[in-house]
Amino acid sequence: MSDLQKHLISKQQSDLLAKEYDKTNYEAINARRPKDKNDAKHFNYDLEVLQEYINLIREGMEKKGIKNKGIRVTLGKYADNNSDSRLNPKYQGYQTIFFSPHDMDSSLSEKIALKIADGEEEDLPNLNYGQICPPY
Repeated sequence: MSDLQKHLISKQQSDLLAKEYDKTNYEAINARRPKDKNDAKHFNYDLEVLQEYINLIREGMEKKGIKNKGIRVTLGKYADNNSDSRLNPKYQGYQTIFFSPHDMDSSLSEKIALKIADGEEEDLPNLNYGQICPPY
């Protein structure tokens, strides 16, 4: 079992991280965007969906024999003309995050694939389509 306490931070520590992001990265990102369309800054996921995803990739990584399981959080951006019906159209052009299964013992470039019955390999899925703020 991992030591959760090593990874927890206080509200004050969270505030410091957010303020540093605001005055550096977020300021730079928004300098190139229309004044009334600040980029996304918060990403919300339903806890039940997130737990189901964790269970899904945990099981897939177990089948693959991965011992040191993790989740990678990757920054992305929705294209201005994204036509995926699952995407809220008002999110087009905004940054997002998505989750991926990650073998903590592998390099970042290695993909995790699940061996299926006929010997083919199938990638474990990533998770996207939470709520982003802004837009509100």
